Amino acid sequence: MGITKREVADKLGVAKQTVVNYIDKLGLAPEHVTRVGKTDVLDDFAVSALADALGKNIPPRPVADEDDSEGSQDSVIAALNGRIADLKEQNDRLVAEIAEMRSSRERELSDLRDQLARANERAARLADRVAGIAERQQAIAALPWWRRGLFATKLLGSGNE
Repeated sequence: MGITKREVADKLGVAKQTVVNYIDKLGLAPEHVTRVGKTDVLDDFAVSALADALGKNIPPRPVADEDDSEGSQDSVIAALNGRIADLKEQNDRLVAEIAEMRSSRERELSDLRDQLARANERAARLADRVAGIAERQQAIAALPWWRRGLFATKLLGSGNE
């Protein structure tokens, strides 16, 4: 016995139009979909193909036999264990990416600290030079005007440095 498009959509939790689109996309219509009155009925192959294409699991049909219900419980547990394994794998991949990003960030931070240290050393040397020049200018300003030219040349140099 078949199942309608509406029933498939309800079981998969999607819209009926989505089921129709996937039937066309998968090319199931001529062989696995039959028209009964105004309703399209899908066979088990078409239902399984749609569930796989949509990435969803169809809930198992209720069965009166207890052995089958245990089997379906085992399949649910197996599916959940598979999902857990996938999530662990994804988690490990993300942890590796984060570790790589942290390592990269630490290298970049170290490089920036080195640049800052070099810049601070250069700024300190320049500050020392400016302070020395300021002291020399004060010494020149303290001399009488007629001795400043000769003294300035001795203190500050000829300017060819």
